[in-house]
Amino acid sequence: MVMISYKNLKRYRDIAHILIKYGFSFIVEKLNIEGVAYRIPITNPPEEIKAMSTGEKIRRVFEELGPTYVKLGQILSTRKDLLDQDIIDELSKLRDSVEEFSTYTAREIFIEELGLSVDDVFAEFNNEPMAAASIGQVYEAVLKSGEQVIVKIQRPNIEETIKSDLEILRTIVKGLKDLKKDIDIDLGQIIEEFQIQLLRELDYNFEAINAIKFKQMFKDSEMVYIPQVYSQFTTRRVLVMEKIIGVKLSDIDKINKMGWDTKAISEIGVKSFFKQVFEHGFFHADPHPGNIFVLNNRCISYIDFGMIGIIDKKTLNILNEVALAVIDKNVDKIMYLMMEIDAIDTEDEIAGIRQDLLYLIHYYYDVPLEKISIGDILNEIFRFFRTYKVTMPSQLATLAKTVITLEGTARELNPEFSVSSMGKEYIRYYYVNKFSPERIFLNSKNSMEEILLDLKTIPRQLRVILRNLEKNKVKINIEDIEVPRLETRIADLATQLSLSLVLASIVVGSSLIIASPNIEKNVWIKYMAIIGFSISFIIGILLVIKIFRTQYKKK
Repeated sequence: MVMISYKNLKRYRDIAHILIKYGFSFIVEKLNIEGVAYRIPITNPPEEIKAMSTGEKIRRVFEELGPTYVKLGQILSTRKDLLDQDIIDELSKLRDSVEEFSTYTAREIFIEELGLSVDDVFAEFNNEPMAAASIGQVYEAVLKSGEQVIVKIQRPNIEETIKSDLEILRTIVKGLKDLKKDIDIDLGQIIEEFQIQLLRELDYNFEAINAIKFKQMFKDSEMVYIPQVYSQFTTRRVLVMEKIIGVKLSDIDKINKMGWDTKAISEIGVKSFFKQVFEHGFFHADPHPGNIFVLNNRCISYIDFGMIGIIDKKTLNILNEVALAVIDKNVDKIMYLMMEIDAIDTEDEIAGIRQDLLYLIHYYYDVPLEKISIGDILNEIFRFFRTYKVTMPSQLATLAKTVITLEGTARELNPEFSVSSMGKEYIRYYYVNKFSPERIFLNSKNSMEEILLDLKTIPRQLRVILRNLEKNKVKINIEDIEVPRLETRIADLATQLSLSLVLASIVVGSSLIIASPNIEKNVWIKYMAIIGFSISFIIGILLVIKIFRTQYKKK
């Protein structure tokens, strides 16, 4: 039985009702939530709902559960490595569908955050919101200095609502821990990632920082323009950003009427994406047509920086190596690289993975490039991952989803867009970055820093080992060793060590006698030194023989 916080009891009941309504009563039964499970009758859903696909039922559940769950569904729609395509297709339809809250409330929140009224900051402020989303509302305004801006104001009490929903989700995941055996998905990890992303979206400072980074990234570019953030008017719940005057990328008809070259615009999008990934490891993770404006024939602008992706250099280098291994049809190298990023953690299905990978590469290798869809390839890879339970790092899942979205956007602009277009740009960026003098110098510098770090670390590690040895804190696990043989080996080592110590002592003693100034006064002292060296010579011979005999026995 799942123990719950009774302040959320009504919410648990709402969730149980909706799950039962769409035929997921088995989840309610498995949760067995105290105060909920036995008070809601388990009924069969109507025929209309029974006729729905599993993906559609899940989407409807998320929609009825509200903003937090809609966001969760949107994030899950990017995890093609975890869910089947029919569920992904349905979750991709999830859109923020919420009622507007009053502009009076929005103005009050603005005062709470900035200590200034809307009229103190703006010369004009449109009281009709231009958009209402699950997190906040967007207004058009004009600053006192004359700049046209958009103003995002967060919904009242949305943070408390979302945190309460997250607490419920964590409780539900604990109750469904046995379900992991059936679906092989780490629900806890998904909720953890979801919580981090959602809590960041609740703080508009994160979006502001992302926009500032992109502004710096494209400061010298004539092809990409990033709107300015007005940091002095931006807080956790308010964001003021330059308004972009242009045509939304989704409005293809208007772009064509303007006489702009859609093919050139699609190429700008691809080039800017690779610049983000290869040069900065920091990219816009939601480049759908609604988040990109066309300013003129040779310039686009990104908006909405709430969802970004980050990829580190090591992962990017491995990704590059995988791409080159695919070109060489080197399946063994691909397997090795997958193990490097811990994507494969079992030896049980290595043969099956290898065979399926080989088939996958050969299937697509000879297909004409203009007939290949990047989305199709990645979807096939995701199917492969699900089949063999390959773990995909979340940063790669985000990157793959972004590539699929980018390809779809590029094809809307240019129906002739093909994988070769993206492939050429990828190869150009790969080799320019790999072999540029700046990159070679940076890589050499990083390698030297790693070596220096190792040199600094090794003595400290040795000190720790020696300290543990001194305190007798070292444990040795011995398996499959014959004890008598081990005892004999230890006795041999002890004998050799004893002889070595005796030999060293006699040699040192004899040397001191030889060096003594009294050696010429007393002939017996000279004889003692000679006897000492003779004995040490004999012991040395015996020690050598002992060592050779031990080595012979080992063979």
